Amino acid sequence: MNTLRHSIRCVLAAALCASAGVAAAEDAATSGPVALEEVIVTAQKRTERLVDVPASITAVSSEDLTRENLVSVLDFYSRIPNLQYQCRQTYCLSLRGLSTGGATNPTLAILIDDVQFGSSLAAGLGNSRFPDIDPSMLERVEVLRGPQGTLYGASSLGGLIKYVTRQPQTDKFSARAEVGTASTKDGSTGWNTRGSVNLPFASEHAALSVSAFNREDPAYIDNIATGFVGKDVNKTHTYGGQAALLIKPFEGLSFTLTAMQQKRDADFDARIQVLPDPTGGPNGTPPPNYVPAFGENTIKLTSTSDFGKQELYTARIEWKIGEVNITSITAYGKSTGTNLQDLTAIFGFLKAPPFYGAGSVVDIADTGGTRKKSEELRVSGKAGPVDWRGGLFWTKETGSVDQTLTLMDSGGALLATPYIGSNPFEYKERAAFADVVWHMAPQFDLQAGVRYAKNDQSYGGDTIIDGPAQLAFGPSSTLPLGTSGDHSFTWAISPTYHLNPDLMLYFRAASGYRPGGPNTPIGTIPLTYKPDRVVNYELGLKGFAYDKKVGFEAALFQINWKDIQLQNTDAATQFTYTTNGGRARSRGLEASVDYRPVEGLTFAANATVLDAKLSEALPTFSGTDTLVGASGDRLPGSAKFSSNLSVQKDIHLTSSLDGYVGANWAYVGARRSAFVNSAVNASRFDEPSYSQVDLRAGLETASQWRVDLYARNVFDKHGVVWADNRNGTNTNSVLFLMPRTLGLTLSKSF
Repeated sequence: MNTLRHSIRCVLAAALCASAGVAAAEDAATSGPVALEEVIVTAQKRTERLVDVPASITAVSSEDLTRENLVSVLDFYSRIPNLQYQCRQTYCLSLRGLSTGGATNPTLAILIDDVQFGSSLAAGLGNSRFPDIDPSMLERVEVLRGPQGTLYGASSLGGLIKYVTRQPQTDKFSARAEVGTASTKDGSTGWNTRGSVNLPFASEHAALSVSAFNREDPAYIDNIATGFVGKDVNKTHTYGGQAALLIKPFEGLSFTLTAMQQKRDADFDARIQVLPDPTGGPNGTPPPNYVPAFGENTIKLTSTSDFGKQELYTARIEWKIGEVNITSITAYGKSTGTNLQDLTAIFGFLKAPPFYGAGSVVDIADTGGTRKKSEELRVSGKAGPVDWRGGLFWTKETGSVDQTLTLMDSGGALLATPYIGSNPFEYKERAAFADVVWHMAPQFDLQAGVRYAKNDQSYGGDTIIDGPAQLAFGPSSTLPLGTSGDHSFTWAISPTYHLNPDLMLYFRAASGYRPGGPNTPIGTIPLTYKPDRVVNYELGLKGFAYDKKVGFEAALFQINWKDIQLQNTDAATQFTYTTNGGRARSRGLEASVDYRPVEGLTFAANATVLDAKLSEALPTFSGTDTLVGASGDRLPGSAKFSSNLSVQKDIHLTSSLDGYVGANWAYVGARRSAFVNSAVNASRFDEPSYSQVDLRAGLETASQWRVDLYARNVFDKHGVVWADNRNGTNTNSVLFLMPRTLGLTLSKSF
């Protein structure tokens, strides 16, 4: 292992030094400036240049992800303007600060191609992780900021993350194979394999695209718990693939059938326990002071594991009849996740009288799963100066969130099962949408759209409570079925002015929403909660300048948010439920720029200034524990300032060998923790700012052999990605940046 690390360090250092030397010797004027490449996106369900979309978008290519083995949002979220990360579940991701913390319905949508993946509800997500699709299956990732309710419906009030997968190509054969390895400081060595192939056949009337991957990420967490002592215990094995078949029987008609599957099997989490602040907090329970309780990258926990599976099957039909385009997308998705963890810090009271009076560890098995069917039919065309589009959408989600508490002795033997809970749910949504782009003048366009959606939900619950545990959780029960239904009307309008073909000024006003829903009817908990809604106002400028040596995008925005959804916790039973708060608002500035002064040298930078906070105090409810927040309090996880800077130099070494060197610096500002419960003697705390520096270098031959080297977190910073103390009732746990990691990949393209 040490030999591997030393070899990678040496190769990386040599590549950087050699390439830098060649770069210094090059005459930058020999080739002259080269224009930046235009980025094509499909975030608005049409293929168009990024600079022509009246919205704030970031696109990341699969090549950029593969080059540094960036396999999850956690690896690259800090490079995306205004993307916040607070845990590995979808409801912990947010854009432009639109988050209240906790497991509420997601505020951003996850798209795989044009299909919304996963659930629109927190109930349908459970502990299923965010669907990090391996870059071997992707063309790019698009992040679209601001509400997208008109095109994508529920739970896209903050924006969306769209995975654009590899599609079959009928014009040529291509293939790629890759092997790689990575080593983490004081940790283990991981590995990965990836492959893809595109096979055209039937005289270019059909093509098959297949991609697959298998990887084991390096581990670095040590465990000192009795019976579970081990080194590098946070192992994660992920594997999967995609197959897509394209059939084009004649010009204008195509059928695409796609199947995707990805599995994950992980032991332990990368979070570690930290000590409380010895100076205490303003309300008793001290916040974390970010000093590891048991040593650097060391935990003291019983067996903890996390495994899941994500599947998506789609059938897409596209038919062009004259000037009319008809598109049908039928999809079936399935996402499951099970999290096993030690919750003795929360439910340890079960070990003492008057409960069981015995035992050592309380574990929980938390399983969530969603099966989702959807159909979208849309028709588009052109009538004079107007491009028009309309469509219908239908989806049905079913699933359950199941939880089981187990009491174990010090040897790991089962003593009792205090609690078994099952919470099945169903969600149905029907929608109709339409939008137009009116080319009013050669330089002036007006885009507008509307969407009407209606949903119906049901949510139930069954509990089996062991005798002694009934003192805390009450008797076994079958709760009455909770139901709800609501409807929403969303809209968007965007006038745009093209100062020239490559420079656009736009204004965008748009609305978005999250569906309401039923709660489990317990005690005085509200039976239902309402949808929450946003209206976004945005002024932007984007385009190219200086013969396309400079590409830039800037957006000034304000989002008004009302009836915000909040996850509350009943302090007596630890059951969670959802309520509505008052109002919040988010305003800020996003800016990004790419600059290529000479051939092969590219600078890229972005920065975000964000002010996301409550504009009304959170309400209190009689007889029920609620969250505490005053007007002006910052929303959880939102940094006031964040930025990213990247530089890369491509170098022509010989007639058959090219190379590159690059670096990336990311900065994430200080953030506030989640709101706390009124029944808990605790206060919110700060998650400190951090920065991270990554390096990369590589060589490619004329025969398309390629070697890429990378060093992530070069200075081995212990940045706080997120922290949690579950309203003061849990031992503080923190996810720090992954320690310095060195990696190498070898690939061959055909």
